[in-house]
Amino acid sequence: MHQLMFKQGTFCYVVPSCRASPRARRAVSRIVEVIGGPYERPRDGSRMTCYDVRHQDLVLYCQADKLRAINDPDADVGEPQDGTLAM
Repeated sequence: MHQLMFKQGTFCYVVPSCRASPRARRAVSRIVEVIGGPYERPRDGSRMTCYDVRHQDLVLYCQADKLRAINDPDADVGEPQDGTLAM
C-alpha cells in the first residue's frame, strides 16, 4: 500500500476512527499540524509509520494512515502571471 508523506507544516484532519489515548483523544476529528516525522513505531509485531503533530498545547504522535492532509505547505498561492486562473 502506498503511504503518503506529509511535510512539516502540513495541516491534517485526524479521522474519527483513530484510537487515541485519553490525553490525545481531544485531537481526534480535529485539525492538527505536522511538526515531525515520519518515523516507524512498533505495533503488534509489525511497524507503523507515525508523525509528530501539534494540537493546541499538545504534541502527540499519530499514525500516518489516520491523517488526511488539508493543505500543501509548498503550494504556490500567488497570482497567475497572465491574470487567468489555471485549471
